Amino acid sequence: MIGRDGKRAALGWGLVFVWLMLGRAHAESLSSSLQQRVRAATFEVVQLKPAVDTVTYEKELPLELIPYQQRIDKYRSIGTAFAIGANRFVTAAHVIAAGEGSQFGLPALRTADGEVFAIDKIIKYSLAEDFVVFSLQKTPPGNATLTAGGHPQLNETVYAVGNALGEGIVIRDGVFTSETPEEDQGRWQWLRFTAAASPGNSGGPLLDHSGKVIGVVLRKSATENLNFAVPFNLVAGAPETEAQVDGREPYRLPVMDASEIVETHERIPLPASLTDLYAALGRIKEAAFQRGQTKLREEFAGRLFPHGPTSAELLVTSSRAPFPRLIHETSDRVWSVAADQPHVVQLDQNGFVQFLNNLFQMRAPDNVELATLYGDSKLQMDLLLKGAVSLHRAVGSDSVKVTSLGAAIEQASFTDDYGRTWQSKVWAIPYQDAYLVSINLPTPQGYVSVLTEAPSSAKVRVQQQQKFLANFVYFSVTGSLARWREYLATGSVPPAIAALNIEIDPDRQVRLHSKRMEFAATGDLLKLDKTGVLLLEMSFFADAGGVVWDLGGIALGENPRGGNWLEVHREVKPESSLPDSFQSNWSKLSAGEFPYNANAFSTGKGGTRINIAAPPLGAPVRYELSVFAEGEQNQAVMRQKLAHLEHNFKALER
Repeated sequence: MIGRDGKRAALGWGLVFVWLMLGRAHAESLSSSLQQRVRAATFEVVQLKPAVDTVTYEKELPLELIPYQQRIDKYRSIGTAFAIGANRFVTAAHVIAAGEGSQFGLPALRTADGEVFAIDKIIKYSLAEDFVVFSLQKTPPGNATLTAGGHPQLNETVYAVGNALGEGIVIRDGVFTSETPEEDQGRWQWLRFTAAASPGNSGGPLLDHSGKVIGVVLRKSATENLNFAVPFNLVAGAPETEAQVDGREPYRLPVMDASEIVETHERIPLPASLTDLYAALGRIKEAAFQRGQTKLREEFAGRLFPHGPTSAELLVTSSRAPFPRLIHETSDRVWSVAADQPHVVQLDQNGFVQFLNNLFQMRAPDNVELATLYGDSKLQMDLLLKGAVSLHRAVGSDSVKVTSLGAAIEQASFTDDYGRTWQSKVWAIPYQDAYLVSINLPTPQGYVSVLTEAPSSAKVRVQQQQKFLANFVYFSVTGSLARWREYLATGSVPPAIAALNIEIDPDRQVRLHSKRMEFAATGDLLKLDKTGVLLLEMSFFADAGGVVWDLGGIALGENPRGGNWLEVHREVKPESSLPDSFQSNWSKLSAGEFPYNANAFSTGKGGTRINIAAPPLGAPVRYELSVFAEGEQNQAVMRQKLAHLEHNFKALER
């Protein structure tokens, strides 16, 4: 590191120079012929880059900023492999895993002269010990192989051989320093060594002073130059009849502080093709994920929303949530929907996207019909990429903004526990072997979405997680009266909303009828037109022995920015165990005390409000009726409006 003064900087570079010179001297202790044999027996592991890229960018990619060889290479380098016998090759299991679910080609071997050889069969495989032995469909010329060595001595010179940084096979020296028990149960000892290991070295051989294989290079140390290799005797002694898939992985519920360790001990018959191995591994991982989720949901069944006493507050609360929120358990184990304010990106034609973490809400531009948006995945993502979703492609020292990912490569639908049908969509990000995975619920504005970027190997797991999260998305359904009419005609309406029997004539009236209430508003109360706003407070509450997602309140406004609104709010008698604030509010509502006594008061924000509790008094479910008006209004005017609202409302549940 360059220091604050020139002397320190010069000393640092001097040490680097000496280290490099010593490294070269040690490496040359291997004879020239031995080095040639080592290089001939060691190969790059590569993947074919995607032939078609549907991504578009805000400017032409400055490819001249990356090295010429990378620019013209049809392959990407992902690791190292080496030959140990007639058509027998070794690499790290995690190098081969790069092809699982990948948008790039299957892993293959490439020689120094650029010839590529496809993998034929997997012969040995260990997930925990991180190695794989395989054959090729056609073997490279020369048939150079490496032979197995014995156990190294402490401080013995060793050589790490590999495709360092994807720039060709290099041999770098160091010493064998120690052994470290594997992290789970200490079933074997990792070899530790100081020979440099760079990205791309994974799967390469660790050689002793005579050039014999003593280990397979796996990873760098995170904090110091003590790198890891699996002893080669474990590779040599592994069975050829089955792949060993052993591991322990934590699973958690993203809405609460709960986790579970899931162990996997599975076997896959060998030999097997790469595609068959990937398919079997995918099934094992999916089953492990499902076991983890099932164990968590069973273990915390009495605590997970909507069950248990800590859900009670939310089940008697109807909250207005114009931006979607995720129901989650707070640190004191109470289920809540509180959230920070979202970021906003404006679109053309009065559209916008709000977003916070992985939650998104889109209001379509005025010139985009809802049916068009729902059916055009390219359009949806193009709008998100205008600022709400920030994707850039690094090219050398530059970073180029992505403007389109094209159409979704996967589209499906599923229904959550509350009858809401979500659209599942996946967009490819081929240049980084990743996907944008989403679930999307059509609304009168456009979409409510959960969106996650995932590496290709994790796509299925993220899709499973999002299906679980769908049950915890809390939001109010809002839109202009014109958009509501359009929305109701699309057929993309959840059953709970379709059952409300909403009638909208933007210039005359809005009517709503459900099994719980009847509501009507005409021009006598509000100046209605197509820009008027209807918001439905869709809430989770107990009903008929279960929990439903249903109407908890209505808000109707003259326009999104005005202060003239009508509101109907459903209240449920709280259990005695709930905090005093719930009991006090219910007591005032039931008795018709202020602020529910039909006396207008200032909101403190330049407006006037008046409330009343709708009859019948004393029922376990009550409705609060409210009128909001801009400016300071007198009692008579406000009471007249409230009386009109009360006349046009009827509670149907008792």
